[in-house]
Amino acid sequence: MFCPRCGAQNADDAKFCRACGTDISLVPQAVTGQLAERLAAREDYSRGSRRRRRHRDRDEEKGPPTVERAVRSFIMGLAFIFVAFAVRTWAPAGNIWWFWMFIPAASMIADGVSTYIRIAENKKKLAPPPYVPAQAAVPPPPRASALPPRNTGEIVPPPSVTEATTRHLNVPADRTQNDT
Repeated sequence: MFCPRCGAQNADDAKFCRACGTDISLVPQAVTGQLAERLAAREDYSRGSRRRRRHRDRDEEKGPPTVERAVRSFIMGLAFIFVAFAVRTWAPAGNIWWFWMFIPAASMIADGVSTYIRIAENKKKLAPPPYVPAQAAVPPPPRASALPPRNTGEIVPPPSVTEATTRHLNVPADRTQNDT
């Protein structure tokens, strides 16, 4: 085995380089690929992958979100609220602990509502976009009934383009002595 720092040859079971003293105990693992797997496993563990894996497993147990599951969770939450008030009214020590039943009730109601919202969002993602007719680049021509009536009674000559400029040429310009 060779040292990655100085390139000196060392024994395969050496922990330190005999030339420079660098720790080379991980070099055989790096060469075989075991080090990458070990570091990846350690990184996943340190980032809380166990927690994510636990949530993923729990979601897989429940299965995909369905309307039946949403309704069932919501109704069970309402039933817990009903039972909480029944315990308060009729149980001997119900006045002491009846409000603790609101915790599972709120959890189940929230699960039912969130499941239903997740279903609605999935339907929006899977639904095709609504049909919007394409806008024409050029507007359609107006109908003949919308046009003004023709005025063909008299022929009017078009105005002269040069008439306004030639009028100014006939007017003498006043000159002062400073202009010359």
